[in-house]
Amino acid sequence: MKTSESYSNLQQIAPEVTGTLGAGTMSSRSRPATGVVLLEEVQEAGKKDAPTVTAELVLDGGVAATATFNAAPGYPLVRGMFYDVEVKGKTGDSAFLQVAKLPDGQAIKDVKDRFFTSAVFSAAGRFGAYGSATDVKVVKSEAGRTRLIDVTFSALSPGQQEVPRHALVAAIQPEGADDVVMLVASSTGGTWKKCEPALRAMADSFSIARVRKTNILRKSKNDYRFEEQGGLNERTSDSVINLTDSF
Repeated sequence: MKTSESYSNLQQIAPEVTGTLGAGTMSSRSRPATGVVLLEEVQEAGKKDAPTVTAELVLDGGVAATATFNAAPGYPLVRGMFYDVEVKGKTGDSAFLQVAKLPDGQAIKDVKDRFFTSAVFSAAGRFGAYGSATDVKVVKSEAGRTRLIDVTFSALSPGQQEVPRHALVAAIQPEGADDVVMLVASSTGGTWKKCEPALRAMADSFSIARVRKTNILRKSKNDYRFEEQGGLNERTSDSVINLTDSF
């Protein structure tokens, strides 16, 4: 008998409802794997269309972290089965959180840009609904308190057409954690110049407000939404990709 752990998307939970939905609809797609495990509901404060977003995350290394960022005007928090922590604009632009485990023994300063792009543009990730992103190119990379990577890529549409996009990845390794937490802000290539100021402002505001020790493991079954969302599919690598290459 199937339990809630057997399902990973709405199509499997309620086929009688979703059977007639097309491939381009949100509900018919598999839920993207962002590596995010939430301890509680995502909080928003301030204006509805420009909230301060706060998320309590479980990380590898026995750490729980409070991640926060300020959404720009016109970027409300979106909720629902398909999303973990994400704000969205009106022209295909958005910013979302992603977590990825660092290679054993390495810190954020040790890994190359490819570590971040491999995680973000995985076929299992937010941009991989119709296949892995292509033409991934790092335009600029900056190291500091926050690792900032400016990248262009193409995402596949439902019709398998390549749609040029631009993204800004802001990555932080919380103290004591074996993971990086990333805010990924992106738009289509055609709207990038218009959206860039807002997306950069959100990336600049991204921070880890606090960390504390925890015995909770970063496993899907430990997410507070586990039963509510029909069970979140567990990955063998507990992340969006299995990082076996040298970074």
